[in-house]
Amino acid sequence: MLLSSSIKKIQPNSDGPILKCPEPNCNKVFTRAYNLKSHQLSHSGVRPFKCKTCQTSFVRKHDLKRHERLHTGVKPYVCSVCHRGFYRSDALSRH
Repeated sequence: MLLSSSIKKIQPNSDGPILKCPEPNCNKVFTRAYNLKSHQLSHSGVRPFKCKTCQTSFVRKHDLKRHERLHTGVKPYVCSVCHRGFYRSDALSRH
């Protein structure tokens, strides 16, 4: 696990600090420390949230919850024009 002390703050403009992932060859940047720390788990290999149906594991609980919709068939994001349902809000936005 990477330590908070290894996080580099860069200020490319006056909008505030950008936090860069310190992992070699990772160019991800974040504006919130929480998001960077969450991302850093992806480098650690730790995936504590496991699907009870297919055993796929995830770094974040909300990723597991989103994945579980695939097994239940629940599509909570519905197009107001054609009424097509989607598992994810970003899929509805692209539609």
